[in-house]
Amino acid sequence: MNMKTIAASLALLLLLSACGSEEAAPTEDAEVQQAPAVSVRVEPAEVVALQGWTYSQGTARSLGREYLNFTEQGKVTFVDQDLREGMPVSEGQLIAHQDPQRLEADLASARASLEEAEASLSLARVTQDRYQTLVNQRSASAQELDEARVEVQQALATRDSARAQIAQAEIMLEESRLVSPIDGVLARLNIEQGRYFMPATVDTSTEQGALQTVPALVIDPSSFEIRVDLPSYNFNRVEVGARAIIGGRLPQNADNLDPETLDGQELGEIHAISPSIDPQSRTFGVTLRTTEDDPRLQDGAFVAVWMAEPEMTDALSVPFSALRFLNNQAFVFVFDEQSGRVEERSVQLGQQAGERREVLEGLSPGEQVVTEGRTRLNDGDRVTLIGGQP
Repeated sequence: MNMKTIAASLALLLLLSACGSEEAAPTEDAEVQQAPAVSVRVEPAEVVALQGWTYSQGTARSLGREYLNFTEQGKVTFVDQDLREGMPVSEGQLIAHQDPQRLEADLASARASLEEAEASLSLARVTQDRYQTLVNQRSASAQELDEARVEVQQALATRDSARAQIAQAEIMLEESRLVSPIDGVLARLNIEQGRYFMPATVDTSTEQGALQTVPALVIDPSSFEIRVDLPSYNFNRVEVGARAIIGGRLPQNADNLDPETLDGQELGEIHAISPSIDPQSRTFGVTLRTTEDDPRLQDGAFVAVWMAEPEMTDALSVPFSALRFLNNQAFVFVFDEQSGRVEERSVQLGQQAGERREVLEGLSPGEQVVTEGRTRLNDGDRVTLIGGQP
Protein backbone atom coordinates (compact mmCIF):
# COMPACT_ATOMS: atom_id res chain seq x y z
CA MET A 1 0.00 0.00 0.00
CA ASN A 2 1.47 3.26 -1.05
CA MET A 3 1.69 6.37 1.08
CA LYS A 4 -1.24 8.15 -0.63
CA THR A 5 -3.60 5.29 0.16
CA ILE A 6 -2.58 5.29 3.87
CA ALA A 7 -3.07 9.05 4.15
CA ALA A 8 -6.56 8.85 2.62
CA SER A 9 -7.55 6.08 5.02
CA LEU A 10 -6.41 8.08 8.06
CA ALA A 11 -8.33 11.15 6.89
CA LEU A 12 -11.50 9.08 6.52
CA LEU A 13 -11.13 7.63 10.03
CA LEU A 14 -10.67 11.11 11.56
CA LEU A 15 -13.78 12.42 9.77
CA LEU A 16 -15.91 9.52 11.03
CA SER A 17 -14.67 10.05 14.60
CA ALA A 18 -15.59 13.75 14.52
CA CYS A 19 -19.11 12.98 13.29
CA GLY A 20 -19.65 10.45 16.08
CA SER A 21 -18.50 12.96 18.73
CA GLU A 22 -20.99 15.61 17.52
CA GLU A 23 -23.89 13.14 17.69
CA ALA A 24 -22.96 11.92 21.21
CA ALA A 25 -22.55 15.38 22.89
CA PRO A 26 -25.94 17.17 23.20
CA THR A 27 -25.94 20.96 23.24
CA GLU A 28 -26.76 23.08 26.30
CA ASP A 29 -30.09 24.13 24.72
CA ALA A 30 -31.04 20.50 24.29
CA GLU A 31 -30.45 19.87 28.00
CA VAL A 32 -32.75 22.78 28.91
CA GLN A 33 -35.48 21.50 26.59
CA GLN A 34 -35.28 18.04 28.17
CA ALA A 35 -35.64 19.40 31.80
CA PRO A 36 -39.14 18.58 33.19
CA ALA A 37 -41.57 21.50 33.59
CA VAL A 38 -42.90 22.34 37.07
CA SER A 39 -46.67 22.04 37.52
CA VAL A 40 -48.11 25.27 38.97
CA ARG A 41 -51.39 27.11 39.45
CA VAL A 42 -51.66 30.81 38.68
CA GLU A 43 -54.04 33.65 39.49
CA PRO A 44 -54.17 37.19 38.11
CA ALA A 45 -53.23 40.32 40.05
CA GLU A 46 -56.56 42.14 40.46
CA VAL A 47 -57.76 45.61 41.44
CA VAL A 48 -60.33 45.00 44.21
CA ALA A 49 -61.71 46.57 47.39
CA LEU A 50 -59.69 45.51 50.43
CA GLN A 51 -60.90 45.56 54.03
CA GLY A 52 -58.09 45.26 56.55
CA TRP A 53 -58.43 44.48 60.26
CA THR A 54 -56.33 45.56 63.25
CA TYR A 55 -55.95 42.97 66.01
CA SER A 56 -55.64 43.52 69.74
CA GLN A 57 -56.73 42.08 73.10
CA GLY A 58 -58.56 43.51 76.07
CA THR A 59 -60.83 42.82 79.04
CA ALA A 60 -64.61 42.86 78.60
CA ARG A 61 -66.46 44.87 81.24
CA SER A 62 -70.19 45.32 81.65
CA LEU A 63 -71.09 48.84 80.63
CA GLY A 64 -73.45 49.11 83.60
CA ARG A 65 -71.76 48.06 86.85
CA GLU A 66 -72.45 49.27 90.38
CA TYR A 67 -70.24 48.61 93.41
CA LEU A 68 -72.45 48.63 96.53
CA ASN A 69 -70.75 49.56 99.78
CA PHE A 70 -71.56 50.56 103.35
CA THR A 71 -70.08 53.91 104.36
CA GLU A 72 -70.22 53.28 108.11
CA GLN A 73 -69.17 50.36 110.26
CA GLY A 74 -71.85 48.21 111.79
CA LYS A 75 -73.35 44.79 112.13
CA VAL A 76 -74.99 43.31 109.03
CA THR A 77 -78.42 42.31 110.33
CA PHE A 78 -80.05 41.33 107.02
CA VAL A 79 -78.97 39.61 103.80
CA ASP A 80 -81.61 38.40 101.37
CA GLN A 81 -81.33 34.62 101.75
CA ASP A 82 -83.07 34.03 98.42
CA LEU A 83 -80.33 35.83 96.48
CA ARG A 84 -77.34 34.07 94.97
CA GLU A 85 -74.53 35.29 92.75
CA GLY A 86 -75.68 35.18 89.15
CA MET A 87 -79.35 35.78 89.99
CA PRO A 88 -81.22 38.77 88.47
CA VAL A 89 -82.05 41.80 90.61
CA SER A 90 -84.33 44.71 89.84
CA GLU A 91 -83.86 48.43 90.42
CA GLY A 92 -84.67 49.33 94.02
CA GLN A 93 -84.41 45.74 95.31
CA LEU A 94 -83.00 45.44 98.84
CA ILE A 95 -79.99 43.13 99.04
CA ALA A 96 -78.75 43.68 102.63
CA HIS A 97 -78.67 46.25 105.41
CA GLN A 98 -76.89 47.03 108.67
CA ASP A 99 -78.50 47.42 112.11
CA PRO A 100 -80.75 50.49 111.62
CA GLN A 101 -81.59 51.25 115.27
CA ARG A 102 -78.91 53.88 115.94
CA LEU A 103 -79.46 55.60 112.60
CA GLU A 104 -83.23 55.61 113.03
CA ALA A 105 -82.77 57.17 116.48
CA ASP A 106 -80.53 59.88 114.99
CA LEU A 107 -83.16 60.57 112.35
CA ALA A 108 -85.93 60.84 114.97
CA SER A 109 -83.78 63.22 117.03
CA ALA A 110 -83.14 65.41 113.98
CA ARG A 111 -86.86 65.55 113.20
CA ALA A 112 -87.62 66.57 116.80
CA SER A 113 -85.04 69.31 116.55
CA LEU A 114 -86.71 70.54 113.39
CA GLU A 115 -90.09 70.73 115.09
CA GLU A 116 -88.57 72.73 117.95
CA ALA A 117 -86.81 75.07 115.53
CA GLU A 118 -90.00 75.66 113.55
CA ALA A 119 -91.90 76.48 116.78
CA SER A 120 -89.20 78.96 117.79
CA LEU A 121 -89.31 80.52 114.34
CA SER A 122 -93.07 80.91 114.54
CA LEU A 123 -92.81 82.63 117.92
CA ALA A 124 -90.03 84.92 116.67
CA ARG A 125 -92.12 86.01 113.71
CA VAL A 126 -95.13 86.76 115.96
CA THR A 127 -92.89 88.83 118.22
CA GLN A 128 -91.48 90.72 115.27
CA ASP A 129 -94.97 91.54 114.00
CA ARG A 130 -96.03 92.76 117.45
CA TYR A 131 -93.04 95.06 117.73
CA GLN A 132 -93.70 96.34 114.23
CA THR A 133 -97.22 97.33 115.35
CA LEU A 134 -95.93 98.97 118.53
CA VAL A 135 -93.34 100.94 116.57
CA ASN A 136 -96.06 102.17 114.24
CA GLN A 137 -98.02 103.30 117.34
CA ARG A 138 -94.84 104.81 118.77
CA SER A 139 -95.15 102.50 121.77
CA ALA A 140 -91.85 100.69 121.18
CA SER A 141 -88.40 101.67 120.05
CA ALA A 142 -86.73 100.83 116.74
CA GLN A 143 -84.03 98.97 118.67
CA GLU A 144 -86.58 96.55 120.10
CA LEU A 145 -87.88 95.90 116.57
CA ASP A 146 -84.35 95.27 115.31
CA GLU A 147 -83.77 92.78 118.12
CA ALA A 148 -86.98 90.96 117.17
CA ARG A 149 -85.80 90.74 113.55
CA VAL A 150 -82.47 89.27 114.66
CA GLU A 151 -84.31 86.61 116.63
CA VAL A 152 -86.27 85.70 113.49
CA GLN A 153 -83.02 85.31 111.50
CA GLN A 154 -81.51 83.15 114.24
CA ALA A 155 -84.65 80.99 114.30
CA LEU A 156 -84.45 80.59 110.51
CA ALA A 157 -80.83 79.46 110.77
CA THR A 158 -81.72 76.96 113.48
CA ARG A 159 -84.54 75.58 111.36
CA ASP A 160 -82.28 75.23 108.29
CA SER A 161 -79.67 73.46 110.42
CA ALA A 162 -82.30 71.01 111.67
CA ARG A 163 -83.38 70.30 108.10
CA ALA A 164 -79.75 69.60 107.14
CA GLN A 165 -79.42 67.22 110.07
CA ILE A 166 -82.51 65.34 108.91
CA ALA A 167 -81.10 65.09 105.38
CA GLN A 168 -77.79 63.81 106.74
CA ALA A 169 -79.54 61.25 108.96
CA GLU A 170 -81.64 60.05 106.01
CA ILE A 171 -78.50 59.65 103.89
CA MET A 172 -76.78 57.69 106.64
CA LEU A 173 -79.80 55.44 106.98
CA GLU A 174 -79.98 54.97 103.22
CA GLU A 175 -76.28 54.12 102.99
CA SER A 176 -76.77 51.41 105.60
CA ARG A 177 -78.92 49.62 103.02
CA LEU A 178 -77.58 47.90 99.90
CA VAL A 179 -80.20 48.56 97.21
CA SER A 180 -79.65 47.72 93.55
CA PRO A 181 -79.69 50.97 91.53
CA ILE A 182 -80.19 49.15 88.20
CA ASP A 183 -81.86 46.14 86.66
CA GLY A 184 -79.13 43.56 86.31
CA VAL A 185 -77.43 40.53 87.80
CA LEU A 186 -75.83 40.09 91.21
CA ALA A 187 -72.20 39.45 90.27
CA ARG A 188 -70.55 39.51 93.72
CA LEU A 189 -71.82 39.11 97.30
CA ASN A 190 -69.02 39.30 99.88
CA ILE A 191 -70.99 39.78 103.12
CA GLU A 192 -72.81 37.48 105.53
CA GLN A 193 -75.67 38.12 107.87
CA GLY A 194 -74.54 38.61 111.47
CA ARG A 195 -70.98 39.69 110.68
CA TYR A 196 -69.57 43.10 111.58
CA PHE A 197 -68.55 45.24 108.60
CA MET A 198 -65.83 47.89 108.59
CA PRO A 199 -65.28 50.17 105.55
CA ALA A 200 -61.50 49.98 106.08
CA THR A 201 -61.56 46.35 104.91
CA VAL A 202 -62.58 47.38 101.37
CA ASP A 203 -59.58 47.57 99.03
CA THR A 204 -60.26 49.90 96.11
CA SER A 205 -56.63 50.31 95.03
CA THR A 206 -57.04 47.55 92.42
CA GLU A 207 -60.02 46.11 90.61
CA GLN A 208 -59.20 42.63 91.86
CA GLY A 209 -59.13 43.90 95.44
CA ALA A 210 -62.46 45.68 95.00
CA LEU A 211 -64.11 42.58 93.56
CA GLN A 212 -62.99 40.50 96.54
CA THR A 213 -63.79 43.00 99.32
CA VAL A 214 -66.72 45.17 98.21
CA PRO A 215 -70.01 44.04 99.87
CA ALA A 216 -71.86 43.57 96.54
CA LEU A 217 -71.52 44.13 92.80
CA VAL A 218 -74.42 44.40 90.36
CA ILE A 219 -73.81 44.38 86.60
CA ASP A 220 -75.94 44.89 83.53
CA PRO A 221 -74.94 42.13 81.06
CA SER A 222 -76.90 43.62 78.15
CA SER A 223 -73.91 45.62 76.88
CA PHE A 224 -70.14 45.43 77.29
CA GLU A 225 -67.13 47.67 76.85
CA ILE A 226 -63.57 46.67 75.98
CA ARG A 227 -60.53 48.92 76.22
CA VAL A 228 -57.40 48.01 74.26
CA ASP A 229 -54.01 49.64 73.72
CA LEU A 230 -52.57 49.97 70.20
CA PRO A 231 -49.07 50.95 69.06
CA SER A 232 -48.78 54.59 68.05
CA TYR A 233 -48.18 53.71 64.38
CA ASN A 234 -51.73 52.29 64.19
CA PHE A 235 -53.36 55.63 65.00
CA ASN A 236 -54.46 56.30 61.40
CA ARG A 237 -55.76 52.76 60.92
CA VAL A 238 -58.72 53.03 63.31
CA GLU A 239 -61.74 55.35 63.31
CA VAL A 240 -64.60 56.06 65.72
CA GLY A 241 -67.68 54.14 64.59
CA ALA A 242 -65.71 51.45 62.73
CA ARG A 243 -66.96 47.87 62.97
CA ALA A 244 -65.37 45.43 65.37
CA ILE A 245 -65.47 41.68 66.00
CA ILE A 246 -65.06 40.58 69.61
CA GLY A 247 -63.75 37.14 70.57
CA GLY A 248 -62.34 34.17 68.63
CA ARG A 249 -60.67 34.39 65.24
CA LEU A 250 -61.46 36.69 62.35
CA PRO A 251 -64.20 35.00 60.21
CA GLN A 252 -63.43 34.20 56.59
CA ASN A 253 -66.40 36.29 55.46
CA ALA A 254 -65.65 39.23 57.75
CA ASP A 255 -66.77 41.73 55.11
CA ASN A 256 -70.38 40.50 55.28
CA LEU A 257 -71.13 39.66 58.89
CA ASP A 258 -74.40 38.13 60.05
CA PRO A 259 -74.83 38.13 63.86
CA GLU A 260 -76.73 34.83 63.74
CA THR A 261 -73.92 32.99 61.95
CA LEU A 262 -71.09 34.08 64.24
CA ASP A 263 -69.60 31.25 66.30
CA GLY A 264 -68.70 32.51 69.78
CA GLN A 265 -68.12 36.04 68.53
CA GLU A 266 -69.90 39.35 69.03
CA LEU A 267 -70.28 42.48 66.95
CA GLY A 268 -69.20 45.88 68.21
CA GLU A 269 -67.88 49.24 67.16
CA ILE A 270 -65.15 51.66 68.14
CA HIS A 271 -66.68 54.06 70.66
CA ALA A 272 -63.72 56.32 71.48
CA ILE A 273 -60.06 56.81 70.55
CA SER A 274 -57.64 58.58 72.86
CA PRO A 275 -55.55 61.24 71.09
CA SER A 276 -52.85 60.94 73.78
CA ILE A 277 -49.86 58.60 73.52
CA ASP A 278 -48.55 56.91 76.66
CA PRO A 279 -44.93 58.14 76.84
CA GLN A 280 -43.76 54.91 78.47
CA SER A 281 -45.42 52.24 76.30
CA ARG A 282 -45.87 54.41 73.17
CA THR A 283 -49.45 53.20 72.86
CA PHE A 284 -52.87 54.88 72.77
CA GLY A 285 -56.20 53.67 74.13
CA VAL A 286 -59.21 52.54 72.09
CA THR A 287 -62.62 51.85 73.66
CA LEU A 288 -65.04 49.45 71.97
CA ARG A 289 -68.67 48.68 72.79
CA THR A 290 -70.95 45.84 71.77
CA THR A 291 -73.78 46.68 69.38
CA GLU A 292 -76.02 43.63 69.72
CA ASP A 293 -78.47 43.02 72.57
CA ASP A 294 -77.42 40.57 75.30
CA PRO A 295 -73.97 39.65 73.97
CA ARG A 296 -72.54 36.29 74.96
CA LEU A 297 -69.65 37.73 76.93
CA GLN A 298 -68.53 37.26 80.50
CA ASP A 299 -67.67 40.21 82.70
CA GLY A 300 -63.90 40.29 83.18
CA ALA A 301 -63.15 37.92 80.27
CA PHE A 302 -59.93 38.49 78.29
CA VAL A 303 -60.99 38.64 74.63
CA ALA A 304 -59.50 39.19 71.19
CA VAL A 305 -60.83 42.10 69.15
CA TRP A 306 -60.62 42.83 65.43
CA MET A 307 -61.18 46.44 64.35
CA ALA A 308 -62.03 47.31 60.75
CA GLU A 309 -59.54 49.60 59.07
CA PRO A 310 -60.57 52.23 56.47
CA GLU A 311 -61.57 50.32 53.34
CA MET A 312 -59.39 50.58 50.23
CA THR A 313 -61.67 50.68 47.17
CA ASP A 314 -59.10 50.33 44.34
CA ALA A 315 -56.17 48.26 45.49
CA LEU A 316 -54.00 46.05 43.27
CA SER A 317 -53.64 42.79 45.18
CA VAL A 318 -52.59 39.16 44.92
CA PRO A 319 -53.47 36.09 46.98
CA PHE A 320 -51.30 35.74 50.05
CA SER A 321 -50.31 32.27 48.77
CA ALA A 322 -48.46 33.91 45.85
CA LEU A 323 -45.93 35.62 48.09
CA ARG A 324 -42.49 34.42 49.08
CA PHE A 325 -39.98 36.19 51.31
CA LEU A 326 -36.19 36.28 51.38
CA ASN A 327 -34.25 38.58 53.70
CA ASN A 328 -37.46 40.50 54.49
CA GLN A 329 -38.00 41.18 50.79
CA ALA A 330 -41.22 39.91 49.19
CA PHE A 331 -41.25 38.49 45.68
CA VAL A 332 -43.58 36.57 43.35
CA PHE A 333 -43.19 34.36 40.28
CA VAL A 334 -44.88 35.95 37.26
CA PHE A 335 -46.00 33.56 34.51
CA ASP A 336 -45.30 34.48 30.89
CA GLU A 337 -47.85 32.74 28.66
CA GLN A 338 -45.83 33.13 25.46
CA SER A 339 -42.62 31.55 26.73
CA GLY A 340 -44.22 29.21 29.26
CA ARG A 341 -41.68 30.33 31.85
CA VAL A 342 -41.77 32.26 35.14
CA GLU A 343 -39.96 35.42 36.17
CA GLU A 344 -38.95 36.08 39.77
CA ARG A 345 -40.00 39.65 40.59
CA SER A 346 -39.64 41.71 43.77
CA VAL A 347 -42.78 43.53 44.98
CA GLN A 348 -43.54 46.19 47.57
CA LEU A 349 -46.47 45.24 49.78
CA GLY A 350 -49.20 47.29 51.43
CA GLN A 351 -52.25 46.41 53.50
CA GLN A 352 -53.35 42.83 54.14
CA ALA A 353 -57.04 41.95 54.05
CA GLY A 354 -58.04 38.35 54.69
CA GLU A 355 -56.34 36.09 52.14
CA ARG A 356 -55.12 38.93 49.90
CA ARG A 357 -52.28 41.43 50.15
CA GLU A 358 -52.00 44.82 48.48
CA VAL A 359 -49.13 45.30 46.02
CA LEU A 360 -47.82 48.86 45.80
CA GLU A 361 -45.02 48.30 43.26
CA GLY A 362 -43.74 45.50 41.03
CA LEU A 363 -46.92 44.23 39.33
CA SER A 364 -49.52 45.36 36.83
CA PRO A 365 -53.21 44.41 36.80
CA GLY A 366 -53.86 41.13 34.99
CA GLU A 367 -50.36 39.67 35.33
CA GLN A 368 -50.45 36.00 36.34
CA VAL A 369 -48.69 35.03 39.58
CA VAL A 370 -47.96 31.50 40.77
CA THR A 371 -50.03 30.46 43.81
CA GLU A 372 -49.26 26.71 43.91
CA GLY A 373 -45.89 25.06 43.25
CA ARG A 374 -43.89 28.23 43.86
CA THR A 375 -41.58 26.58 46.42
CA ARG A 376 -39.97 24.47 43.65
CA LEU A 377 -39.39 27.33 41.25
CA ASN A 378 -36.37 29.37 40.22
CA ASP A 379 -36.21 32.37 37.97
CA GLY A 380 -36.69 31.35 34.33
CA ASP A 381 -38.08 27.86 34.99
CA ARG A 382 -40.44 26.31 32.45
CA VAL A 383 -43.87 25.48 33.91
CA THR A 384 -47.12 23.77 33.04
CA LEU A 385 -50.50 24.86 34.43
CA ILE A 386 -52.53 22.57 36.70
CA GLY A 387 -56.09 21.58 35.91
CA GLY A 388 -56.29 22.85 32.38
CA GLN A 389 -55.94 26.51 33.33
CA PRO A 390 -55.90 28.80 30.28
